[in-house]
Amino acid sequence: MSRRGSAIECAAQGPAEWFDDLFGRYFPRVYAYAVTRVGTAQAEEVASETFAIAWRRRDVVPDVPLAWLIGVARNVIREQYRDALRQDLIAAELTAWAASTPVSGDVAELVADRDVLLRGLAALPEQDREVLMLLGWHGLSPREAADVLGCSRPALTMRVHRARRRLERRIGGAAHTARRESGGTDE
Repeated sequence: MSRRGSAIECAAQGPAEWFDDLFGRYFPRVYAYAVTRVGTAQAEEVASETFAIAWRRRDVVPDVPLAWLIGVARNVIREQYRDALRQDLIAAELTAWAASTPVSGDVAELVADRDVLLRGLAALPEQDREVLMLLGWHGLSPREAADVLGCSRPALTMRVHRARRRLERRIGGAAHTARRESGGTDE
């Protein structure tokens, strides 16, 4: 049968039953593939994302879906590697920028504050970092940032609020650690 056969089977069985059958039959094999590529720590995430994609694209899942599912898992893994590389490159770029920017005033305090801020930004999830940098670093207005992100202004406001809270938590913990390591008080 063709790819269309799976869509007909899905319609005949009902989507939930079709997916339960697909998941029951193929999850262990997709999980095993993922273990060989990314280890047990990430394998379940890869396999779960693979089946989420299969659910969303159930109209194109072939009758014999194992090769298709493993191809999807391979793409999920590749995207995770790209995301990790992108995160590492951004962290390195932020660190390089911090090292090359001239400072004035109390150099030690400015360097420590900048280091804490950049470490906090680098530790944020990509979505949080992006929304904060669009507004603070790139100087976009809230309306412009909302357009870039494809969301409404109220949604942007909520994202900014949450991102700032996460950054404050990271900076607060980093500042506390820096004060402790330098022998300063925490009051």
